[in-house]
Amino acid sequence: MSREQTQPSVLSPRSFSRFDRAVVVAIVVLIGAILLTIALGDRVGVTLKRVAPLGTAHSTTAITLQFDEPMDRSTAEQRLRFEPPLTGTITWSGETLSFKPDAPLDPAAEYTVVLEQGARAESGRETVSEFRYSFTVMQPRIAYLYPADNSPQNIWIVDADDPNSAQQLTTSPAGIYDFAVSPDGTKIAFSEYNSNGTMDIKLLDLDTGALLQLTNCVDSTCSTPVWRPDGGMIVYERIDYNTGVEGVNTSPVRLWTLDMTTYPPPTRPLFSDLQVLGYNAQWSANGRRISLVDRGTSSILIYDFDTGEIVGLPTTTGTYGAFAPDGQSIITSSVLLLEGAQARVKMQLVGLNGGTLLDLSNGEDSIDEKRAQWRPDGSVVAISRDNPDELGGTQIYLVNPTDASAELLTDDPLYASTFFYWNPAGTALAVQRLPLLESGVTDPLSRPEIWVIDAVTGDGVRLAQNGYLPRWIP
Repeated sequence: MSREQTQPSVLSPRSFSRFDRAVVVAIVVLIGAILLTIALGDRVGVTLKRVAPLGTAHSTTAITLQFDEPMDRSTAEQRLRFEPPLTGTITWSGETLSFKPDAPLDPAAEYTVVLEQGARAESGRETVSEFRYSFTVMQPRIAYLYPADNSPQNIWIVDADDPNSAQQLTTSPAGIYDFAVSPDGTKIAFSEYNSNGTMDIKLLDLDTGALLQLTNCVDSTCSTPVWRPDGGMIVYERIDYNTGVEGVNTSPVRLWTLDMTTYPPPTRPLFSDLQVLGYNAQWSANGRRISLVDRGTSSILIYDFDTGEIVGLPTTTGTYGAFAPDGQSIITSSVLLLEGAQARVKMQLVGLNGGTLLDLSNGEDSIDEKRAQWRPDGSVVAISRDNPDELGGTQIYLVNPTDASAELLTDDPLYASTFFYWNPAGTALAVQRLPLLESGVTDPLSRPEIWVIDAVTGDGVRLAQNGYLPRWIP
């Protein structure tokens, strides 16, 4: 019997379909790429998705680097440096590193940010080369409201050393009531009149010009925005009219908040207990506490966000609650009544646990004090006061918070210097001044002016006439 022998079949290249050949080629290319990657290693490594600031920066701007994956944070921090060197605090949010300098950056200076090779991700990948970029710091500017003698008032800005640089920033048809500049100098929150007399708070981005309405106060006035020092929250004053609600009158002033870390920013009362009333909010430097004036109890209330505790300190003027930069004390005020003389406002330095630490007028009964602002480093307090024993008109004194010794800063009896703010570096004050006819006598035709006063020499530059409420744009 014959036996057929079966031969194994052999596939020739002609037996492959076009798809089969494409798959084989793709596999060969992929294997080659894997072998090449193994041979050469990771030549790209960890990269940066975003850095800021770029080009120009404000003097209080934080420096941020966003990586493309989660990092072994200590390895990135160790490889971050600056030219010229800077000291500051590093914080993280996800893959983003933020560096906040201890002191404001120098205007007109150039800084270079350097991230050295070897910053490692949690995956083990590293930055395979040094990364660097540079930026310059903008000169400070001053924002103010203009005109003081007519409406609508709008926000104007001017360079701190050039009166001819003034320009209009907003074009509100009904007018702007007040405003506040964000701590990093990039935004302005302002309260604007609506056509029906109510007010809403809006946000202007100084870098892009974008405008965002933050509140919807249909039957209320929402005004007086105050930024938390880290820029993450705004506290503002709200009065509800309760129109159409029978038997309900206009509400007292309450504080509300805007969460600026969420878009759009949600708003809610600062206190869940709506019986807690207050106005004139001021933050502590670390943002942990806020002070407010409660006229009903003639006290300054200090609210601690960490503990939820509210402490009351007595005040008879209903105006002050300025925290010391170190957060250990606060300036309050009281009224001194003297027989046969006008009442005098006196300011005291008080510990947060109560108890007067220092009479800032140093026991001089003739002094009448009006406004106090701490220098950012806490070394002195600028206080505007009337002192008949010295120059006429309201002048600014630099008061030592350890012994109440005072140095006269402004010395022009033909001006009253009433409203002012320190620049972030503590080297100058933006001051609202009112011309006088003669020592202490107000000119009914005078209009307020905006000046910058050097805190060392007392020399001043007038930047604007008929303007008021100056604020620094760092």
